[in-house]
Amino acid sequence: MGRSPSGSAVVSPDGRHLSLILLPAEQQTGETAADLRTHVVVLDTKTGKTVRDAKVSGVVLGQALTNGTLAVETAQNYFPAGSGKGTITIFSLTETSAQPSSFPTDKWLVGATRENLVLAPDLLPDDCFDECSITTVSLLNTDGSTAGSISGVTSVHPGGWIRRFANPKAASDYQQRSKTASEDERKSLSPSREAVEQQLVNPSIKKTIDITGKTAVESGVPTGPGLLVEQKVPNGKGSTEFKPAFWLSSADDGHPHTENLEQFENN
Repeated sequence: MGRSPSGSAVVSPDGRHLSLILLPAEQQTGETAADLRTHVVVLDTKTGKTVRDAKVSGVVLGQALTNGTLAVETAQNYFPAGSGKGTITIFSLTETSAQPSSFPTDKWLVGATRENLVLAPDLLPDDCFDECSITTVSLLNTDGSTAGSISGVTSVHPGGWIRRFANPKAASDYQQRSKTASEDERKSLSPSREAVEQQLVNPSIKKTIDITGKTAVESGVPTGPGLLVEQKVPNGKGSTEFKPAFWLSSADDGHPHTENLEQFENN
């Protein structure tokens, strides 16, 4: 698992906790993937002290941090559905002596908001810039109950920011036409505004920001985990280059920050 909102190292939206998946014990002869034992350690980012030391069994498919809980997805195979028998185990970070709870799932844990888990029917790519696949993600409470869903999603970023098409149907229809068109037909295809309009949404604070024509890059910001939004600008040499437009925090009210953009130059 690489760097992602559900990878081997994740940070909570408020930046207070860091969770690390440690390498599991070596699989012994006769043991199956379901017999694997793995430690997951949650640290306080200011003090470096251990907040919670969790142990899970099975194949670890992913993890995520809300501001108050650690969620670890395990399975009896390398996928959660069917014979994988996926399970999400919840460890409290506020009542660290409390016993963990768990619930079954056939979806992938792909991230978290400040208080909810984000699950998807398939794994999402870490980076997607062109003709991204579109899916609907589920928002779950930490007891496994459904809190909502978001359609038109192309990626889930650390800290609870979710990138989506504003009009999923228009975007999907255009992608389908592009896939079935011949090479010559594809040259004449031009998407409507509705087919390309994209947003960043943060369901925890009910914030929606238009980023059509821009890219969103995961970045450390002054408040902790966040996103740097860049846009193409002329470079004076007859072409364009990406320059910072604003940055977003995962810990405040979600407004675009335009101060101190120079800190992101040439990073």
